Amino acid sequence: MAGGMPRGCESCLRGAKLVLFVTGECESACYYCPLSERRKGLNVVYANEVPVETDLDIILEGRAIDAEGTGITGGDPLIRLPRTLKFIKLLKGFFGPDHHIHLYTNGRRASRQALSKLKAAGLDEIRFHPARRDWGRLAEAKALGMYAGAEVPAIPGGAVEVEGFIRYLASVKADFININQLEFCPQNAFQLRQRGFRVMGGSMAAAEGSEEAAMEVVRWAEAEGIGFPVHYCPSSVKDAVQTRGRLARRAANAARPWEERLEDGTVGKFVVGLPGATGRPAKCILAKAVGADASQVGVADDGRGVEVPRRLVDAVRIAFPDATVSYVQAYPTAARDKFAEFPC
Repeated sequence: MAGGMPRGCESCLRGAKLVLFVTGECESACYYCPLSERRKGLNVVYANEVPVETDLDIILEGRAIDAEGTGITGGDPLIRLPRTLKFIKLLKGFFGPDHHIHLYTNGRRASRQALSKLKAAGLDEIRFHPARRDWGRLAEAKALGMYAGAEVPAIPGGAVEVEGFIRYLASVKADFININQLEFCPQNAFQLRQRGFRVMGGSMAAAEGSEEAAMEVVRWAEAEGIGFPVHYCPSSVKDAVQTRGRLARRAANAARPWEERLEDGTVGKFVVGLPGATGRPAKCILAKAVGADASQVGVADDGRGVEVPRRLVDAVRIAFPDATVSYVQAYPTAARDKFAEFPC
């Protein structure tokens, strides 16, 4: 890193920022785009992993992780500018003026009028990932007094292009640039392989040569005396620090009575399959047999098994010797997406 860290990154690294995805629509066609088929090109809204149908969904998810701020992303949020402005005002109104909000855009629709509206709504920080023809949009944001910078991927072999962009950023007094490690995912893997990129040895997703390209830029910026933060963010930080921290914060608020919080941010619980009974009837039968309050056990997400805490497992085995018992790790999201399952 050359210089300090952008303001919007500080709470992000603690997992304390709500990720508000306001639309999958975008006028760029980046070959490394990681958006899934459920989001890419679609007019959909998500708060973290939760599909948003009402404003309350956003507030509840923010409360679930004790959000200190929000990152507004897409697609390009400016394609749905009225919606984006409404959400900024909603978040500031509910969580207060200190709730830090940053926004990502390719800049294509960042007109002076749009930028002025974003500033007036309370946006704290704007991050551009522009094509060369849209570099001037960032200068416009700075002219309006906005805290503005850039965020770009570290393309192997692309250090010189980023250095040219940084020279421009310095000329318009930008506040920062974030350089992200390029990652493989199911949505972009074919495009990356077609261009000759490979997964770095020892990594699940990081592209080989991406970190070297980023560090080349950081060293160049230090040598050139670039006067604003040039920050490199490796993929491991997002996975092992940011996402894990957010999940842990959610688990602290949203873990069910029969779930135990685990160090990796997931929750664990035992799932019991009773012969001849499923769902709510199975829950009632099990609770009565082991002398547990019905609120301390739950129906499994598939609607069949019964979820129980660790302290009841031995009693369940005694009461139901033919029952199946599995230990399940799940993400503490609203849908409880399964992480792993182990037969007991």
